[in-house]
Amino acid sequence: MSSNNNRTLAKVDVNLTFKILSALGIIIIVAGHTKNGGISLAYEWFPPYSFHLALFVFISGYFYKSKHEEHVLNYIWRRTKRLLIPAYIWNFVYGLFNVVLGFFGYKIGVEFNLYNIFIMPIIDGEGFLFNLGSWFVYPLFCVCVFNILFRKFLKPIHKDNEYIILAVYLAIGMLGIQIAINHSENGVHGLLLLATRSMFFLPCFEFGQFYKNKLEKRDNLSNTAYFSIIFLIQLILLTLYDVIIYTPSKMMRFENGVVVPYITAITGIAFWLRISKILTPAVKDWKPVRLIADNTYSIMIHQYLGFMTVKWMFYIIKLTTPLCENFDVHAMKTNIRYRYLPHGLQRYLLLYVAAGIFVPILIEKGTQKLTAWIKKLINERKYKPPKHMLK
Repeated sequence: MSSNNNRTLAKVDVNLTFKILSALGIIIIVAGHTKNGGISLAYEWFPPYSFHLALFVFISGYFYKSKHEEHVLNYIWRRTKRLLIPAYIWNFVYGLFNVVLGFFGYKIGVEFNLYNIFIMPIIDGEGFLFNLGSWFVYPLFCVCVFNILFRKFLKPIHKDNEYIILAVYLAIGMLGIQIAINHSENGVHGLLLLATRSMFFLPCFEFGQFYKNKLEKRDNLSNTAYFSIIFLIQLILLTLYDVIIYTPSKMMRFENGVVVPYITAITGIAFWLRISKILTPAVKDWKPVRLIADNTYSIMIHQYLGFMTVKWMFYIIKLTTPLCENFDVHAMKTNIRYRYLPHGLQRYLLLYVAAGIFVPILIEKGTQKLTAWIKKLINERKYKPPKHMLK
């Protein structure tokens, strides 16, 4: 078969709608970490913290395949290599990074010790702060493991029905939210935080499977009818509730009860899913979209380093020119969420969004090249014949 045919088949196998959805989703997350990024992506109707992380778990659920259940341990090991191991490695790296920055007066993140290297990521994940977004990895891994074990358990008794699974997962998710509400006074901490995060995400994962298996083939409403229904539901929610956002990372701000967070998750996902479908014919296989969509893990991990590079840029400008004189050096060195905006212009937040996306992509590409070089070096030494054979 020719290489052209191979490339054609490769493109056919790619779900471009979900690539666009992934790219949009990570942009919304990065923008949410930069005070909405100086732009508005329908935030007035669909606030990021009402759906954005649920969207990513939805995408993960959509791509789950039942054939994984034939090799459960293999699936868990692949998830471990894809999710946990890189997160732990980068946690160690950013711990060392904070130590180095400490010599320059930076006071960001927790102390570099064994507890914060190995235990803190599981029960918190935000300790070293530069990799703050990595907290999401650990509950997602738990969801993946629970999902495959639960489905494997249901199969022999012929109860592996998407409606049953959806009902069970929703019950577990609502229980997780209720536990968080019950602990709202002092907050959820430790392993209970990991458990409630995972419980909350579990239905979102099933939304992806349920959509793929039950709804996708029926997703043929006209755009007018589709958006009318979504906006009507969202208008009702915004009328009934003053605030519809919540904080999954801390399992806080669930004042609207156990049901509303899942309704806002569904409406937000549904809105951006249809937007992605509409954009697919125009965007097609546009390389920048694929680049962002294929590096969402790296962006989630490294976005705060991207934000810091922008602050370092403004710091250099402050040191070398009369500009940026009100740049707060102390805030830069002590507050990971500090964002300097020349003249207070919110539009400069776009710089942070761009850096929060493309600096992690550069890190990912550099890491891939370094890994390939190390593997090549190891293989060359491994298969290098003894000297006496070369004579």
